[in-house]
Amino acid sequence: MKKILKILNAPFKNTEWYRSAYGDVVKLKRQNTFNLELVALGSSSPRFGLDFSESQIKAENWAMQPQNLTTSFSILKNYHSYIREDGVVLLLLLCPFSALVGDFQPSFYRRYHYCLSPVLLGKYYSVQTYKKVQKEVECPLFFCAKPIIKSWIKKIIRIGKKTDAKTDAKKRIESWKKEFQIHSLTEPLSQKNKIAIEHKIEELCDIIDFCKERSLRPVLGIMPVTKVLRDAIPEEFIQTVFYDMVQEVQKKREVPVLDYYRSSEFLDSDLYSDSFLMNEKGRKVFTEKVLEDLFGIPK
Repeated sequence: MKKILKILNAPFKNTEWYRSAYGDVVKLKRQNTFNLELVALGSSSPRFGLDFSESQIKAENWAMQPQNLTTSFSILKNYHSYIREDGVVLLLLLCPFSALVGDFQPSFYRRYHYCLSPVLLGKYYSVQTYKKVQKEVECPLFFCAKPIIKSWIKKIIRIGKKTDAKTDAKKRIESWKKEFQIHSLTEPLSQKNKIAIEHKIEELCDIIDFCKERSLRPVLGIMPVTKVLRDAIPEEFIQTVFYDMVQEVQKKREVPVLDYYRSSEFLDSDLYSDSFLMNEKGRKVFTEKVLEDLFGIPK
């Protein structure tokens, strides 16, 4: 019976919906490579921007779509024993909105029930949610059929439709403005967002301390985007809400920073599937550059 269920569930586990919902947490839960020389943490941008499958070193991409700084830290706490002494922990940030994320709704932490200790989920942990997630991960045929079928239908409707980078950039910025309660990118930040930035500074310092206490090498990285998206975000806004934060962290803690956002090397739209997420070509080029830069950093 188990073999039959495995065969029946296989096509569902290979769907875009399942990979997006649970693919990353399943991969992390099955982590079994020790003495890792490098791990990357972050959200959607590094999730699609790095691929270490062909690298000559032991490396894993633990970034997920989406993922906030708190869950990146929780993943590091849960799985740091897989990283060798003096291994690199690359924390990749999205410029400029990483600093503005306050907290997420409880539903955001749902999938993490599969791969994180209940202690690390804290107030978001629920035995009932844990049991539901286990069932959905192991048997999507019975417990996820409806959203998967909806996803198939949407994919069929999208066939032949492609949004250009300029339109995608505009949609993303409007979405981010709504999410972070920003009326205009040229107006002063709200008090809520100023507090969020202070919190992010403290959290980044905590992550750096955690790494150094365990003889790991923390490195901050700033992800690139297309020229279209970068040009649509005012430089003054970027400096105020993001680079000032990074500079403050560097003042408090000695940590290397790899800045690819202000680099001209990854602006070409041919490297991206839209204005923001890299395609296969972009991943290859960017991964090679990151590996080259990282292992040139003095210990």
